[in-house]
Amino acid sequence: MNKYKNLLINVGIFGLSAVATKLMAFILMPLYTLYLSTEEYGIMDMATIMVTTLFPVLTLLISEGMLRFTLDDKSKAAFYITETMLVMLASCVLLAIILPVFDLPIFGGLGRYKIWFLLSYAALCFPSVMGTVARAMDQTKLIAYASMLSALIMGVLAYVLIAGMHLGLMGYFYSYIVGNGSAILVYLFAGKQYQFIDFTVWRNNASLRKQLWRYSLPLAPNSLCNQIQTTVSRFIITGVLGISASGLYAAASKIPNLLNVLQQIVQQAWQLSAFQEFKSSGLKHFYDVIWRVYHALMSIGSALVIALSPFIAKVLMQRQFYSVWPLISILVLAFYLGAINNFLGTIYQAYMCTKPLLIATIVGTVSCLAFTAMFVHSWGILAAALGVLVGSLTIFVIRVIDIRRLMRVDMRPFPTAITMGLLAAQSVVTLSQCGHYLFLSLICLLSIAGAQCYELKPLINLMFGRRKYTA
Repeated sequence: MNKYKNLLINVGIFGLSAVATKLMAFILMPLYTLYLSTEEYGIMDMATIMVTTLFPVLTLLISEGMLRFTLDDKSKAAFYITETMLVMLASCVLLAIILPVFDLPIFGGLGRYKIWFLLSYAALCFPSVMGTVARAMDQTKLIAYASMLSALIMGVLAYVLIAGMHLGLMGYFYSYIVGNGSAILVYLFAGKQYQFIDFTVWRNNASLRKQLWRYSLPLAPNSLCNQIQTTVSRFIITGVLGISASGLYAAASKIPNLLNVLQQIVQQAWQLSAFQEFKSSGLKHFYDVIWRVYHALMSIGSALVIALSPFIAKVLMQRQFYSVWPLISILVLAFYLGAINNFLGTIYQAYMCTKPLLIATIVGTVSCLAFTAMFVHSWGILAAALGVLVGSLTIFVIRVIDIRRLMRVDMRPFPTAITMGLLAAQSVVTLSQCGHYLFLSLICLLSIAGAQCYELKPLINLMFGRRKYTA
C-alpha cells in the first residue's frame, strides 16, 4: 500500500501548488476583464500562449528526460540537472535573438512589449524547470512553498498596479514577472538547487547525453503540437476575426482551466508514481486502480464545470466577455478527452517509448487546425472550440488502440462510453441553451456522478477492508 500512500502525499503537495497558482489566475480574471480592453486582454493572452509554446521548442523538453532518468538513477543526477539548466539558459539567449519576429501583425501587437515578454518567459520557465528538479530530487514540498509565494506576490501586485495605479497591461507584466520570478529564490536558497550543478560531472559523463536526448526529443514536438492547437487557432481567429475576437475566445478558455487545476494535481502525482513504481511488481493492477480514480475525478469535474458554467461566467467574465460563455461546454468536453490522453501518455513515458506520442499528436493537431481553418469564416470562434474537440478525439482514438501493445489497462469500456455519451449530451444542451437546459445539464451531472461512484465502489470497500479489490 506504500505506493498508494506516496501517491496521495504527492497529490496533496501538488494540490497546494496548483491551488495557489491556478486559482490565483481565476481570482485575477475579473480584474483583467474589468480593467483591460479586449485588445489588451488579447495581447496578454498571446504573451501567455507564446511562452508556453516556445518553452518546448527552445528547451526541447529536456527537463522531462531529466526527471525520468534521475528517478531511475540518482547517482547521475548532477549530469542530467546541469545539462537541463544549460539548455534552459540557452533558450533565453535564443529567444532574445528572435524577438524582432514579434513585430509581425499576426502577434496582435505583442511586439510593443518584446523585452517584457522575454522577462516573462524567463520568470515562468526557470521556476518550472526547477520545480521538475525538485520532483526528481525528492524536494516536492518546495513546489508548494514556491507556488504559494509567487501566487501571493503576483496577486497583490496585480491589484495594486492594475486596479490601484491603473497601469493596465504593463501592470500585468510587472506582477507576472516579479511574482513568478520570486519562486526562483525559493528553489535556490531553500532548496539549495545550485548544489546539483556540477560541470566536472557534466563533462565526464557526456556518454549519457545521447540516451537523454533520444528520450526527450519526441516529447518536445509532442508538446508543441498540443500548444499549436491553441496557438495557431488563435492566430487564425486573430487573422480572420481580429484581436478582439481572440480575446473573447481566450476569456472563454479560462474557465475550463479550472479543471486543469484538478488534472495537473493528479497528473503530476500519477506521473511521478508511474515512474517510481515502473520496476515493481503488480504494475498493471496499480495502473488499473489509478485509472478508475483518475477517470472518476476528470468526468465528474468536467460535468460539474459544465453545469455551473453560466454561473461561473457571470462572476469571472465581465462586460462583453460574458457573451461567449456557451463555448465553455465544448472546451470542457475537449479537456476531458485531453485528460485521458495525458493519462495514456504517461504510460508511454514510463516505458520510455515516446515516439508514438508524437505521431498521435501530429494527426490530432492537423485535424484541429484543418477543422478550424475550414469553418472559422462561417462559425466564428465556435470553429476554434470545435477544432480543439476534434483534435482531442482523434488523439484519444489513436492512443486507446495503440497503447495495447505496451499494456492492456482495464479502461472499463462500457462505463467509460456511457460517461462520454452523457458528457457529450450535457455539452450539446448547454451550448444550444435549449429549453430547460440547466435542468437537463443537472440530470447529466447526477447520472455521471452516480455511474462513477458505482465504479469506485470496489475501491471504497478495499479502503474500509470489506473485501479484496479486483480490477
